[in-house]
Amino acid sequence: MAMGMTGLEQGSVDVGGGTQLYWEAVGTGRPIVFVHGLWGSSRFFRRQLTAVGRYHRAIALDLRGHGRSSMTPGGHTVPTLAADLHSFIAALGLERTVLVGWSMGALIAWDLHLQFGSCDIAGLVVVDQAPTDFRYPGAEDALVGIAEMHDWTAQLLTNRNQFMRGVLPMMFHRQPDPEAADWMINEMCSAPEAIAAAIFFDQCLRDYRPMIADYDVPTLICSGERSAQPRSGALYLRDRLPQGELLTFEDCGHCLFWEDAERFNTELLSFVERLA
Repeated sequence: MAMGMTGLEQGSVDVGGGTQLYWEAVGTGRPIVFVHGLWGSSRFFRRQLTAVGRYHRAIALDLRGHGRSSMTPGGHTVPTLAADLHSFIAALGLERTVLVGWSMGALIAWDLHLQFGSCDIAGLVVVDQAPTDFRYPGAEDALVGIAEMHDWTAQLLTNRNQFMRGVLPMMFHRQPDPEAADWMINEMCSAPEAIAAAIFFDQCLRDYRPMIADYDVPTLICSGERSAQPRSGALYLRDRLPQGELLTFEDCGHCLFWEDAERFNTELLSFVERLA
């Protein structure tokens, strides 16, 4: 473990089979674990770590196949990433953890529950994610269908860097400055093309609607009003989660925690304080 600038801790954890997960942390107390989305990394949460780390232990990790973690030849499915997260929490000895799942990170949190039960998770913050991204029956306005999946996968495998430059503007309503955009694209291109395509395909076809009504973990749902993610997903969660609360972030897209970091951090801290 290394100590970086402004109290930032950095380390890695072996979650089995030699797979190393990189992590960063700030602060002490109740653990709040930030789980990034598809092609993201812990770096996207830098606006959270310092602010939240003043009051709790804020931890952000790079998932397998992302950022500075292991680029393994296999295991690029949501259930495997959830099992990795379970091992990560155990290895760090975290208790009464609050998970913040951005995009695919929320899918991972739900799969964690399917595999391991409540797993001592005290709360979940869902950041702009529906229970499925695929246009299954009953979810006809979801994010992607077969045509989009085929097109995006082909672009990932043949022209990944240019493709990511087209994806980044879709993630924001108010675009990041050029310097931030450059590092974000670099992070999104950290994995080999085959890994990026594999996890994209798997996460798009996941459907967690059948378990939502039984998910009894207190949940804060954060939805970007200007997000490409259809609003129906947030409403589905609000109406079916036993302990779900919905907050809308006006003038924000998919990366609402970046675009309105001050409000997001305040709402997150308030949610954590309300937990038992």
